[in-house]
Amino acid sequence: MSHEPAAPVVLELAPLPREQLGPFLLLGLPKDADREQIEAHWAERVKAARKHQMRIALEDVNWAREIINDPDRRCRAEAGNLNLDLSDGSLARLAQSYGLSDQAAPPWKPYDEEKPLADYTPPTPLPDLAEMLDGLKLPELPLELPAVELLLQSYLPSSLDPWAVNLDPDPKS
Repeated sequence: MSHEPAAPVVLELAPLPREQLGPFLLLGLPKDADREQIEAHWAERVKAARKHQMRIALEDVNWAREIINDPDRRCRAEAGNLNLDLSDGSLARLAQSYGLSDQAAPPWKPYDEEKPLADYTPPTPLPDLAEMLDGLKLPELPLELPAVELLLQSYLPSSLDPWAVNLDPDPKS
């Protein structure tokens, strides 16, 4: 058995509803975006949604544009959004004052780092497949139905391969 590195484990999380994501994150906009930015990002997202290049549905992209263009609904969306910066940009100014706005990542190390899963082995050893198959016992057929054994032997002379079953009603073809 070769010890090739296993493929990395990719976890998919359930998508959040559009109301929780908010229109700003759906369109990829800052909260202080002007009309031109809104329309440009909306057009890019519409193209990508029509080409199925992203997981966001086209109706969610249009919903986000409607919310942002309506001043009352935009104000409510700014307050209850996963994008934590406020419309006045106070968090962005705070990041700039600490010299973080020009960098892609902060200069400090995160407290909780993810462990690489490529070299991970579960603490419990996996059983050998041959041992498992040897340990399986077929149930005894009831004596009340003596023809069952003959029928099973005639229809299942070897192990059943679900991909090789012929479901054609005409046995000649």
